[in-house]
Amino acid sequence: MNFILQYIDVLWLPIGLLALHKDHRAWAAAFFIGCMVMMRLQVELMVSTGFAGGFTGWWNMDVLSRGQITYSIFYVAYIVLAIYSPGTKGTIFMAASISIFFAALFTSMIVMVI
Repeated sequence: MNFILQYIDVLWLPIGLLALHKDHRAWAAAFFIGCMVMMRLQVELMVSTGFAGGFTGWWNMDVLSRGQITYSIFYVAYIVLAIYSPGTKGTIFMAASISIFFAALFTSMIVMVI
């Protein structure tokens, strides 16, 4: 069961690819895979420092669960924004994907540290 919960966020990849427009699918796949890899790197960083529960310990939740919740919120926001912007050209959509990626990265790091 632990293995399934560790990789439950992989379900967002097919959901996102099915929900988005054909022109946006390649960027969306890169966004989802990049976020999944980055979340796991952040979790490894936190666990390797010895703070698997965050630096402050205010929440009784491990950093993997916090990361999955935070990134899931950004996945939903990304899908909603992409659905409501079907005419966006490639470079603009790429820039939006990168912006949301970094917003998710910094937000999740703050949530994991707390």
